[in-house]
Amino acid sequence: MPENQTVKSRLIAFIAYLGIGQGKFEKNCGLANAYVANIRESVTPKKLQQISQRYPELNTGWLLTGEGEMLKSGQDGVQKEVPARKPQEVYLLPVSAQAGSLNDFIASVYAGQCDSILSPIAGAELALTVAGDSMTPEYPNGSIILIKRINERAFINWGNVYVLDTCNGIIVKKVYPTEEVAILQCVSINSAYPPFTVNMADIYGIYRVLLCMSVK
Repeated sequence: MPENQTVKSRLIAFIAYLGIGQGKFEKNCGLANAYVANIRESVTPKKLQQISQRYPELNTGWLLTGEGEMLKSGQDGVQKEVPARKPQEVYLLPVSAQAGSLNDFIASVYAGQCDSILSPIAGAELALTVAGDSMTPEYPNGSIILIKRINERAFINWGNVYVLDTCNGIIVKKVYPTEEVAILQCVSINSAYPPFTVNMADIYGIYRVLLCMSVK
């Protein structure tokens, strides 16, 4: 069945919007442990009341039928905002832009070319899809990584995975120092791919990987 076409899937989508786990949601609403996971077709009027009392911004009509928007609208038709619980929305960099520069991404034409996703963690600035198997199994092909730019002149945690925005495109590698200060060694997790070096002068920006999300 397509995504968000059942009461259970819509409720899970709302919980993801809140940025909390299902256990926390159930506790907040006074529901039994694993209540959400055990939903079969719908929720009872009593449970719906418990949920709506705790989260009045939820459009219960949408939850039950899938019609309309997830959140209730104000009298002016604008969705109510819940800043304290709203996950961070970040741009998902399209494959077509991977040869471009992340450095000026937000101000560039690329911003109008890409989708956005809701980050489950705070601090992420961009999202990027991993291509290829050089970083498997930790970063499998097709997984999405959430990244944040660092000041590489201040500190690089050697041996960690970073995204390097280079003149030759974007690479995701473990980064190590070399005897030359201006040269970085880039190492794949998959040993079938040999290490290589990159000159700092050819790097527009370095981004720390905050989270990797993959479909199992």
